[in-house]
Amino acid sequence: MLQVFHNANFDLMGRVKWPFLIVSVVVMVLAVGTMLTRGFNYGIDFAGGTAVRVKFRERPRVEEMRAALERSGLGDISIQNLGDPQDHEVLIRVELTQSVAAAAGSEGGEISRKVVESLQSPEWHQAQKAGKIDLNMITENDLKEWLSGRLPAGADAASAADAGAIAAAVVRYRTEHAGLIRAASEINSIPGVKPESARVLEEQSILGPFTVRSVDFIGPTAGKELLRNTLFAVFGSVGGILIYVWWRFKRWMWGLTAVVALVHDVVIAAGAIALTRKEFSVDIVAALLTILGYSINDTIVVFDRIRENLRIYRDVEFPTLVNASINQTLSRTILTSFTVFIAVTALFLYGGDKLNPMSFCLMVGVVFGTYSSVFVAAALLVIVYQRFGSKYVKI
Repeated sequence: MLQVFHNANFDLMGRVKWPFLIVSVVVMVLAVGTMLTRGFNYGIDFAGGTAVRVKFRERPRVEEMRAALERSGLGDISIQNLGDPQDHEVLIRVELTQSVAAAAGSEGGEISRKVVESLQSPEWHQAQKAGKIDLNMITENDLKEWLSGRLPAGADAASAADAGAIAAAVVRYRTEHAGLIRAASEINSIPGVKPESARVLEEQSILGPFTVRSVDFIGPTAGKELLRNTLFAVFGSVGGILIYVWWRFKRWMWGLTAVVALVHDVVIAAGAIALTRKEFSVDIVAALLTILGYSINDTIVVFDRIRENLRIYRDVEFPTLVNASINQTLSRTILTSFTVFIAVTALFLYGGDKLNPMSFCLMVGVVFGTYSSVFVAAALLVIVYQRFGSKYVKI
C-alpha cells in the first residue's frame, strides 16, 4: 500500500494544536467579516433578473456594449465573457430592480428585447424598418409566416407546408453552425432551400452581428425562495450529520466537534467566494454541500480509528491515543485529499467560466476539510477531555 509517511509519529495533539486552532478562529472571523462587509455577488438565481446569452460573429467590444446598454436605462448591468475567446460569447445580466421588474413582466421578455435592440447597429434598425428580417435572430415560426407570402409562384409553391420546410431548414442549418449564418453566400448551400427561395432570402434579409442563445428570467419571489431553500439545505445537512455522528459514536460530543469542523469548512469556503467576488449561484450551493459530505467523510475515518484504538488500548491517555490514531490515518488522508484536489484543480483550470466559481469553492473546501479533520474535530475532542475528563469522549 502506498504510504506518504512510514511510521509517522508527529506530535499533532500536543502544544502545536493551539496555534492551528487560533489560525482557524482567525480565518473564520475574517471569512465572516468579509461576508458581512462585502456580501456575496449573487447570481441571477438568487438576486433575480434577466440573463441574456449572446454569441457574436466577431469579437465583441465589451466597453461599447456596456455603454449602449447603459443608455437604454436598464439599471445595473454586468457583462461576462463565456468560454474561449474565439467563441465570441457573452452573458449579459440585468439586475432586478423595481423599475426593471415592472418592465420585465412575468418572463423578462421586454428586458431581453431591450437588450437586443440596444446592441444592434443603426443599419440593422433601418433594415428592420424597411421590412427586412434578420436570419440570425428570427424564430422558425416567424420565418415560416414571413415566407408564406413571399415565395415565388411556380418555383417553391407558396404554401404553408413549403414555407415551413424552408424555415425549418434555415433554422436547422443555423443551429448546426453555432447559431449563426456568417455570410449571405451560405444561404445557397442550405440543404432544402431551392435557388429561387434562396434569392428571396438574400434580397430581403440581413445577417445580424449576433444571435441570442438563451434568455433566463428569475423573479424576486423565486430568488428569495431559492435563497431560503439553500439555507434549509445547508442547516438541514449539518443537523442530519450531527444526529448521525452522535448515533454512530454514542456520544453527542463527537457529533458536536464534527459539526464545528463542518461549519469551519463551509464558512471559510463561503468567505473565499465573498472575498473574490465570484458569482454565488446554485453551483456554489452544490459545492458547499459537497464540501460538507467530503469533510465529514474524512472526519469519520479519523474518528473510527480513534474508536477502534479506544477499545484496544484502554489504559493509554486519550490525547496520546488520538495523536497515534491521526498518525495512523495520515497517509490515507493526504493521498485521498491530494487526488481529489488534482481533479478539482483540473476543473478549475479547464472547466470554463461557468464552472470556475464552483471549482474554486471546492478547492478551498478540500484543503480546509482535510485540515479540519485533524486540527479542529480531533483537537476539540482532546480539549474536551483535558477540560472535562473522559465523561464526554470515552466510548
